[in-house]
Amino acid sequence: MMKIVLSLLLFSLCNHLGQCAQPYFPSQIVFSPDDGKTTIAIDEINQRAYLTYPVNALMKVSAYVMQNFPYAVPDSPQSKHYVFLATTSLINFCSYETYWKYGAYRLNQFPLHWGNDSSYKIRNYEICSTSTGNTYRCQEIYFKKNTDIPLRLAEVQHSPFSANRVITNFTIISIGKPDDEYFDSIPKEWYVACRDVDLGVLYDPTLIRLSVQQSAKVQVWLSAPPHEINGNDTVTIQWKTSQCTDCFAWTPKQLSFNSKNFQEKQTLTITRLRITEQSIFIPILNGGAFDLIEAQTYSLSIR
Repeated sequence: MMKIVLSLLLFSLCNHLGQCAQPYFPSQIVFSPDDGKTTIAIDEINQRAYLTYPVNALMKVSAYVMQNFPYAVPDSPQSKHYVFLATTSLINFCSYETYWKYGAYRLNQFPLHWGNDSSYKIRNYEICSTSTGNTYRCQEIYFKKNTDIPLRLAEVQHSPFSANRVITNFTIISIGKPDDEYFDSIPKEWYVACRDVDLGVLYDPTLIRLSVQQSAKVQVWLSAPPHEINGNDTVTIQWKTSQCTDCFAWTPKQLSFNSKNFQEKQTLTITRLRITEQSIFIPILNGGAFDLIEAQTYSLSIR
């Protein structure tokens, strides 16, 4: 779906040789590229953008990216940097990421050339550059005569064996500042209710091999600082094992991190007590908004 949305947004890659971006487009516009199924609002002046599209007859995804994201906790990283938030109706699920030096950049559904770190900015125009060093207009936009209203896009889409010229028509909903109603649907509790995908647990090594009575040391640290919740920014990590629950011993039983030491590597020592098949060390996370992440994604494999 992300690939389709990017194409609809006029920001698909020019070809496998070059990096493509958006041609001229009004700095404030609301439009649909598929007869109203998808709605896209771009507000370059106020540095905010919105899109929504259906997943099926009952479910839709809405996504927002902006500077000065509403309802962010004062002095938090999210209050100082661009934030991308995606919500899914029906299942009441939401997740977000922050565009800064600790960002994971996993969720983005907006143009790639806007950025993925602290240099992120909602932009209007770029050109394509090929491997030969030549630069070209990435696509051609056709406008309504004597206006700046775009009607359709013509671009060359490349595949391994062919290159075809494709035309996409647009339905313009409005030109000028997008209505605030597109952004009023942002959940007020997103900071504490939605999953922060920047948060994660890192290991070195990520896979260890142990014989019986053999031990290994694993370095553990966090990918991004924990959130401060009710004045506390501490996250604790304990572990549980899959399959055999008494085949391993480890020390310490718990590690603690906060926003100051989250990148300081701490040592976890694991000893195999009995022979077993491959086992997974699954973290048990508490505090700092780590409770909301998928803990099994940050498991440690032992063979």
